[in-house]
Amino acid sequence: MPQKVYIASNQMVTFTCPECQNPRVVSLSEHKELEKAVKVRVTCKRCGHKYPVTIERRRQYRKTVNLPGTYTHLVNERLRGKGYMTVVDLSRTGLKIKLNDKGAFAIGDKLMIEFNLDDANHSLVKKEVVIKKIDKAELGVAFLSMHPSNPSDKALGFYMFG
Repeated sequence: MPQKVYIASNQMVTFTCPECQNPRVVSLSEHKELEKAVKVRVTCKRCGHKYPVTIERRRQYRKTVNLPGTYTHLVNERLRGKGYMTVVDLSRTGLKIKLNDKGAFAIGDKLMIEFNLDDANHSLVKKEVVIKKIDKAELGVAFLSMHPSNPSDKALGFYMFG
């Protein structure tokens, strides 16, 4: 499985050789057009080992999870449908969900999602999200609001970085 690295805000990326642990810092400032994940083969300058790396330009760290929950589909503030979902990854600004059933979704539609984290408190997360990406039964969604006093936002913050 390829090593996954993220481009830092200064346009630098660090590769670490899986054989000798030698870090290599590379500037990607000439590749600002890079939007999607790119797979490359890196050759270690110390030991010569070649290894695959996936470079991603993400704004937020994503955590892979498997958390069951429910959603309510809203269009123009009207109920369009309800169903079950699984949260497959999450970040501070959004998440990716896999739906258990197919619905008629569009980018820009809103959902009310509800799920429990697998932390010690089984913290409830109840948030309104907007659909940003649709890929078959998976939806990429962004939180519509975030506030430090919101119990769901607090729980997510501790879960992600606690």
